[in-house]
Amino acid sequence: MSLQAQSRVLHAVLVRGVAVAALALAYPAFAQDAASGASTDARGVAAIAEVQAHVVGIDPATNSVALQGPQGRIVEIAVNPEVGDVKKLRIGDTVNIQYRNALLVRATKVKSNGIRERVETEAVIPASGGVTATARSVQILATIQKIDAKKRLITMRGPTRTEVFEVSPDVSLKDLKVGDSVQAEFVSATAVQVLRSGTAVK
Repeated sequence: MSLQAQSRVLHAVLVRGVAVAALALAYPAFAQDAASGASTDARGVAAIAEVQAHVVGIDPATNSVALQGPQGRIVEIAVNPEVGDVKKLRIGDTVNIQYRNALLVRATKVKSNGIRERVETEAVIPASGGVTATARSVQILATIQKIDAKKRLITMRGPTRTEVFEVSPDVSLKDLKVGDSVQAEFVSATAVQVLRSGTAVK
């Protein structure tokens, strides 16, 4: 299996300025590598967190990079050219990434037919200061595996992987329970900045 296949945890669209959403994680351990945990603010936008990771794969054709966190988890991130140029990176480089966690914006219980699905589209969503940013809107048919009501985190098993999401204040958790099948929609992970040795990679 290729590195690209092994690391296909997500395809995030990176935007300049203050973007919304970041690093949707098939492996929640990567989120735990962050220097500070991201929490959801009053607007339903995940707060910025930061993680240091090593570059283990570079795809100039798609301007994407595969990163490995301190605990060994690998994620693949598509980088908007306005944010960074991956051709300037090298395998083994250490980079610091500021990001917003993936944000669950809708979850509706459905009858399970044993089939999990995933549909991805581009979405324009509001950021701070009236700025808009482009991110990837994803709809999945998934099974709830864990709910942390206090931290407003939900773990769901989708068609290809298990993911952890922060839950928007607009989404009620009281009627959801472990084992439920849900039609869910979330805004995928989006990085705010990519730095190497304190300098933006552009």
